[in-house]
Amino acid sequence: MAEPDIANGPSPPSVVVPTDDTGAPTSSRYRYQYQLAAAHCMSMLRNDGRAVVCEWHADFLLHRADGQWELVSVKHLDEGSWSFSKLFDDGGLALLFDTWIGLKRPAGVRLCTNGGFSTTKSPISARAIEDVCGEQLALVVISDEMCCAVAWAVLKVAAKNKLDNLPSVEKIPLIAEWTSPDGLPAGMMDAAREFLQSLRIEKFPARQNIHDHVIRRYVEPELRKLGRDTRTADVCYERLLTLIDRASRDNDGVPLDPLDRLTDPATMTLSGKLDERMQRRTITMEQVLECLAMAHTDVAPLLPAGRRPPRAPGGRKLTAKLHDGGISDEDKQQALDLRDLWHDSWPRVTTGFPQDIEVEFALEQEILDLVRTLRLELAGQDRYGVRFMAALHQRLRLDTLRGRPALPLHDRHLVGLAYELSDQCRFGFVDEGAAQ
Repeated sequence: MAEPDIANGPSPPSVVVPTDDTGAPTSSRYRYQYQLAAAHCMSMLRNDGRAVVCEWHADFLLHRADGQWELVSVKHLDEGSWSFSKLFDDGGLALLFDTWIGLKRPAGVRLCTNGGFSTTKSPISARAIEDVCGEQLALVVISDEMCCAVAWAVLKVAAKNKLDNLPSVEKIPLIAEWTSPDGLPAGMMDAAREFLQSLRIEKFPARQNIHDHVIRRYVEPELRKLGRDTRTADVCYERLLTLIDRASRDNDGVPLDPLDRLTDPATMTLSGKLDERMQRRTITMEQVLECLAMAHTDVAPLLPAGRRPPRAPGGRKLTAKLHDGGISDEDKQQALDLRDLWHDSWPRVTTGFPQDIEVEFALEQEILDLVRTLRLELAGQDRYGVRFMAALHQRLRLDTLRGRPALPLHDRHLVGLAYELSDQCRFGFVDEGAAQ
């Protein structure tokens, strides 16, 4: 058997048709797999990953920050622990080995499981594999005996399941003889060694605990880092799972737009169809951030920074307008404080995506619409400026807006934006009719 070709660079595996591409249509049964994919999507944010590709060659692919690709297999074990032979059969390592060989490129491989690893030697223990490839990365030498045992375990599964990229052998020896290279195809032992060097085994909790695990370990820390409300964690997580479910199901049956066929004939080629299919199954870091950005809670924190806001630049025009409107010094100070709150809070609650501009523009228009209404209602009344300010505080609330912004905003933030608009000379506190 030829050894894996690692001379070529880590080009994306989109041009290679997956041997088994039935995962996408049947993926509704794999919520545990989705939850582990969600954990790896969140890991992209802290490790500057590039993408997660669902149901492509494996349960999903990781495109790491260094440009390398990694095949990820997810296996849940309801009871017991992995024995050595079971690890390669039901545990999926033989299939992962076969896929890794078939790609002929330096892809990493990863097994994610909740199962324990048996210490029984048959001929070596599953625990020995975990010691070499587990998260602790113990300084354990990969022995020739271990490589031989791995090679024979893979070949036994290949003989039963007819894996495409592995050679056939006339006879599989007894398990007790798996530490001997006698009878192994050429290159198989070296390939097994390289596979073990590339393999990482990652432990996760069982189904009943995986939801809380991903929320606490992955989602909430990223929300804190972004300065967002951790109470949105469950909503953000469900949005991410929906995104993964959609990518995994793929919608291959949806025909291409006829206009696309005319304007881009390459979409109808085999490579074009594969690239387009892979794109549908790809989740980028930007999409993960959008899942964290689009949720809000009914009660947002007044001080996202957890402290009083510092004095914002400007404010002199607002002070002058309040003075002209007959506003007291105490009320002027409150208006300036709320403007400071807006300047300090808005950068902390925004997402960094283009929809922030749309949200801010919509809020400005809502405020100016209310200002126009108040001008008509209060025209000609005495102490107009004081009444106008009181009405602004009373009626400018999130629950009265035409659409609830998908950001953790407080009513006071809206009033602060109103004072910022006044400082920009968008409105004042003098009865225009009386002034004329």
